[in-house]
Amino acid sequence: MAPASGHNMMSSAASERMVYHAMLSKLIQIAIVFPALVLTACSNTEPLQTSTGAPVAAAAVPITDQTVIAETVGRATIGSDPLAWANPSTGSAGVIEQVRPGTNNPNGCRDFVTSKQSLEGVTRFNGVACPSDGSWKINGSSGLH
Repeated sequence: MAPASGHNMMSSAASERMVYHAMLSKLIQIAIVFPALVLTACSNTEPLQTSTGAPVAAAAVPITDQTVIAETVGRATIGSDPLAWANPSTGSAGVIEQVRPGTNNPNGCRDFVTSKQSLEGVTRFNGVACPSDGSWKINGSSGLH
């Protein structure tokens, strides 16, 4: 009986070797064929096709600091606490410190004091914002841009 079991062990080892060689052969084939496929795909000389979508809309006109401040003053309550404002179009920001009823402008205008922080530094402005066609505008030359 001993010879029979040794014989089974030999055929088992031989069987494992055959499986190993078959797998190795497949791996070699893949290693040769796969890079060739990749290189073939990379050597395409035709231009890439792109979908034709609707054209991208032009960028909106940047909002001025005057517009942001005027609208903030318009939304504020007279005598309210300080209000922060920021303009992502210019990178400027500030705080509207005071909002009072307009003293020299009877049409619902409001006097205000604001700071402005920008690349040029920090400045402070006194101004007048008035309602105009459904929005608010700064009257006169406040020094804001």
